[in-house]
Amino acid sequence: MRKIIAFLLLAVMAFGICSCAQTTEEEFLLDLNGMNGDSSTIDLDGYECSIMQADLVEGDGGLFSYPDSTLMADMILERFDEIEEGWNCTIKVENDGSDRLNSLLPILASGSYAHEFIYVSNPMNFASVGMLYPLSVMTDQIDYTNSEKYGSSGIIEQGVFNGELYAVSPVLWPGKQMVTSYGVFAVNENLVMRYGKTDPRDYVENGEWTWDNFGEIIPQYEIDDGSVKAKALNISWSLIDFAMMNGMDYIKVEEDGTVLPAIDSKAVADTLDWCSDLFTTHSDCISFDDHWGMLPKFLNDEIVITQTAVDHIIRFMSYDMDNYGVVPMPCGPNGTYGEWANAYAEYVCFGILVNAKQPEAAAMIIDRLCDPFEGYETKGDLKDYLSEYFFDDRDLDFVMNYFENSRWNYWPSAPIYDFFSSAKGETSRGRSSAEILSKNAERVNLAIEEYVVPNYEFMKQFETPES
Repeated sequence: MRKIIAFLLLAVMAFGICSCAQTTEEEFLLDLNGMNGDSSTIDLDGYECSIMQADLVEGDGGLFSYPDSTLMADMILERFDEIEEGWNCTIKVENDGSDRLNSLLPILASGSYAHEFIYVSNPMNFASVGMLYPLSVMTDQIDYTNSEKYGSSGIIEQGVFNGELYAVSPVLWPGKQMVTSYGVFAVNENLVMRYGKTDPRDYVENGEWTWDNFGEIIPQYEIDDGSVKAKALNISWSLIDFAMMNGMDYIKVEEDGTVLPAIDSKAVADTLDWCSDLFTTHSDCISFDDHWGMLPKFLNDEIVITQTAVDHIIRFMSYDMDNYGVVPMPCGPNGTYGEWANAYAEYVCFGILVNAKQPEAAAMIIDRLCDPFEGYETKGDLKDYLSEYFFDDRDLDFVMNYFENSRWNYWPSAPIYDFFSSAKGETSRGRSSAEILSKNAERVNLAIEEYVVPNYEFMKQFETPES
């Protein structure tokens, strides 16, 4: 009975979505003469733009994940006023109260109108079931190939499903230069200084933050002097960023152009074997506490270096520590030193709902919203905004560069991240790459075939032509 009910619900959802799609087929009736020219001539004829945002701010909510009454929230409100007055429209924003916009799913599944567009972190729940409008038909309104405005191909990747783009991110907004990637190490600089340890940032700066050197220096960070007992290293999340720093890609392209999944590549196998050797050789000074187990220990001087995310450093560490550093994963032999590759789980973005009343007008408003704010037009301005959270210019330089080399890990669509997360536990017990891949490679490669390979042709347009 449960299977029958589930099937009927799915059928209703599909029917509703198809009905919505039929009613929105490129029928734009607005005066858009000002596009790509003088924006003062745009008249949206009283268009009402309703936006639903996910609740992505801990505490008392906020506008587009900026806390209320902050400078950035106020600047967004000023931009609303500018758009409304200049383009003859009104904008309203509602907060869903959940971080996944759960309230919208049954409304959209029924075929009912909900809002013009959404603001969410990771849009796949909507894109994968046809609830978002394809942006390829509105390139005059949103030039998503503009990497300065919408990010590198890796940032765009989160909004791509089955070879079509459905969402873009406000990468020029202050503080949005961070993705939820667990591919950095936070360093307890108080312990480093107190015990005369080499600052890991020095190794990075000197070109020595490599697999070979990392295995040699990690034991030096263990502390046990009677009053302080601290593990050298904690691995909290997954091994995917270690693999990224060894040149891993999800796919490989044959000479004839055939695209194949590549979770069983040499880059991945070498990563698993290196981690297995590192973790077992230095098992006495490496721990594997998850985030909530790690955090109090790190704050209490019981861990010197820990895996975390940049946004977690700001949210969970910055208010309780007076000196910390941030460094990348070490570079493997097949990685490119200085290009700190990483794989993120989610990032904030805008997507136009499939039954929006005026999708082209919604696209125009998204495009204007994603413009830089006055006083924050340059990369230097954005670094200044983040500077209050970091204690060293090297941290800031790294964070800004790190964002540019991020790729989506396809969570939750494909089990790529889950594979590398479970591999953390396997390698901590000394399992080899052959053992791990023999159990998992086929399953993960099938998912890559389904979810990643179809996006390859779309993502090619972001490649820089070889000179």
